[in-house]
Parts: sequence; C-alpha cells; structure tokens
Amino acid sequence: MTMNSMKTFCMIGAGNVAWHLAAALQKTGLTPLGVYSRGMEHARELAKRISSPVATDSLGHLPAADLYVLSVRDDALPGVAGALHDAGAPADALYIHTAGCVGLDVLSRWFRHCAVVYPLQTFSRSVPVDWTDIPLFVEASTPEALETSERLARQISRQVQRLTSQGREALHVAAVFACNFPNHCYAVAYSLLKEAGIDPSCLLPLVEQTARKLHSVAPAEGQTGPAVRGDAKVMERHVKALEAHRDWQEIYKLLSRSVQRMAGRDPYNFSMIDYDLKKIKALAFDVDGVLSTNLVTLFPGAEGGPLRSANIKDGYAMQLAVKCGLQLAIITGGRSAAVQTRYEALGVQHIYMGAAVKLKVLHEWMEAEGLRPEEVIYMGDDIPDYEVMRVVGCPCCPADAAPEIKAVSRYVSHAAGGMGCVRDVLEQVLRAQGKWMANAEAFGW
Repeated sequence: MTMNSMKTFCMIGAGNVAWHLAAALQKTGLTPLGVYSRGMEHARELAKRISSPVATDSLGHLPAADLYVLSVRDDALPGVAGALHDAGAPADALYIHTAGCVGLDVLSRWFRHCAVVYPLQTFSRSVPVDWTDIPLFVEASTPEALETSERLARQISRQVQRLTSQGREALHVAAVFACNFPNHCYAVAYSLLKEAGIDPSCLLPLVEQTARKLHSVAPAEGQTGPAVRGDAKVMERHVKALEAHRDWQEIYKLLSRSVQRMAGRDPYNFSMIDYDLKKIKALAFDVDGVLSTNLVTLFPGAEGGPLRSANIKDGYAMQLAVKCGLQLAIITGGRSAAVQTRYEALGVQHIYMGAAVKLKVLHEWMEAEGLRPEEVIYMGDDIPDYEVMRVVGCPCCPADAAPEIKAVSRYVSHAAGGMGCVRDVLEQVLRAQGKWMANAEAFGW
C-alpha cells in the first residue's frame, strides 16, 4: 500500500469531526465514494457536501474504496468496525479511526492495515476550521499503514506526531480538561449573567486574554482569583450566591479546592459545606453506608451477623471531635455488638442500636441534650435516613448515597461511605471552629 495507489475513500459517520475531515480529505485529491450514517438525513448532508455518489445507512451498501475513515462515537466503534468487516469490506484497504480514547486494537482485530489519526481540536459543524495547524496524532498496525497514514496526515496538517494508544488516552483526558470543561464553565457563566440581566458578551475579552496568556505563562503561574489568593470570605459569598444552583455550587467548591492544592495553599481554608459550621454542637451518623461501606461480608462474624469494616481516619476524627466538646451520636437499625464496642471506645456519647424509626430516636436525643435542629448535622445514605435529614439543620451524605438522599443534603462528600466521608465532615466542622490541630490533644488518641 502506498499513497500513489490510494485514490478513493468512504466516510463512516457524519458527525462534527466527519463533517470537517471528509472535506479535508477531499482537498488532498482523494475521491469520495460513499458516506455512511445511522441517520440517512445526516448521510445525505455530508454526501452532498463532498459530492459523494453514495449516501447510506447500511454498511453493506458502501462501495469498495482504498480508505475507510471511521469517525463515530467511541462506544460505537467496536460494533461498527466488526459490522464493516462482516459486510465484506476489502482486506487490502486502509482503515482509520479518529477517536482519542479508543485503542488501535478496535480495528486491528478485523483489519491488517489500520491506523488512528486523532485530531486534537474541538469541532462544531457550523464553525469553519483551519486544518493546517491542528495537531494530528498517528498510530498504525504495520509499517506500511504508518507510512501511508502519516503521508496523508501531512497533506492535511503541518503538525503530525506519532503517539501510542496509551499516550493518546492521556492526551484525550488532558484535552477534556483544557477544552470541554472550560466550555461548560463558559456555559455556566453565560447562564448566571443572563439570570442577572447582563450581556454575556462582556466576558469575551476576559476569555480571550486568559487564552492568550498560555503562550507566555504556564497556567499554574498565571492563575488568578480568590482561590489562589486564599480569599475565604469572597469564596464563601460566591458559594452562597450559587445556592439556587447546587451542581454549579459543587463545581465551584471542587475547582477552588483544586486550585488551592496546586498553589500549595490549605484547601480547607473555606468550608465546602454551605452552612455556618461554627454553630454546630452535635453530629449524628448512620452506620452501614456511612461509617462503614455499603457492602457487608455475609460470612457471619462472632456474633452471628455480617462483617463490617471501619475507617481509621473516621475514627481519629470522631475521638478528636469528642475531645473538642462536640456531641456525637450513632443512630442505626443494626444491633451489632462490635459496632457498639468500636464507637464506645472512641468516646461516642450516644449510640442508638436497633432504631427502627430513626426520626423518633433523633427527637428524643435532641430533646434530652437540649439541641436545636440548626445545631445538628446528620449524615445518612439511604431512604431510612430521609426523614431524619429533613429535620436537622445541616444534612450531609457520602458520595455514593441514594439519589433521594443527595437531593435533601446540603453537602455531598467527595468520599464514599466507609471511605472517609465522616472524617471529611468532622474535619470541616473542627476547622471552622478553630479546633483542628489546635492543641496537643490532636496528636494522640
């Protein structure tokens, strides 16, 4: 196979990448013979764009060609490649896919001559692109396929590099952070400004200057904003302003924490829990799915019940919280003596086992201790915790809680049940109250 013998191509897929790449291939002198898409309307549109004589929604109806370019969704590639092979595609043709996060093996299992040509660019059908400076990353199954695909790539772009499937996967992840996530942040910013009655186009000079800085300053060095400055008061106001948009609020918190970590700052210098944690006097926790994972070993333990695990870092934070004067309670439907022993040893003052109706137990505990709802955090993970969480001032839950519980939580921890979610919440409370690592008691058990 040589470039001199490759004259025709078929395009498989009619999405944004295919829309632009098919036209670029045509400009190299290759003749389009067919376009395939699951939707005939899209196939016809692309076929018309490149003057292809065939538009089809059946792989078996594609004519024989020298080159087949598969530009479909990543999760569709394995099925399309196999179906193309089964449809009798020529064995001596070159087969190329354009995906960033799919290996070469998705083609090489079916075709001898195959390659990946991954364009590092974002594509929208209505926005023209200049292929000249778009980096193309190439990998191939044989030396001949590599030579041919590289020559073809160089007719399209001046920036052509070889890269393995593993390297391309890392590149694709980086590209999501560099392109897709910022674009979503732009969408959020536009929505916020529209809600405030402000023309979003005022952001364009800021966005353009931020992108220009990349040519002269490393991103970490050019970072600005309240997170890198450690301006906790501003960040708290921003979090409060996003109260109506909980998803965006979580994005703001996570990104701020990441910026602070990269800058070497304390990522806990503002609360991720959108609540005045200084007024918290007591915290109550479920066991299964909160203090332990939501998995249990069914081989019976010494007491005849299932085996559970406990997180050491959760335990450290609990005993420190008790030493610092916080009231801790456990409210669980289980009756495990091991659970009772474990948390009594950590100093937990109130352990309620076999709590069939947790709301009743919560009210009794709060009344006995003189606690108001706004002074209490409860952390649960599933439907039996639902009514309890609607009563306390600051309901929290692990990352793997049930959707219904997440919906009523003021804070969803980054950690799953039994994997540090209790430590996460307790640490934030203690930091907010100035009690985290505040004296010698913090350095022992």
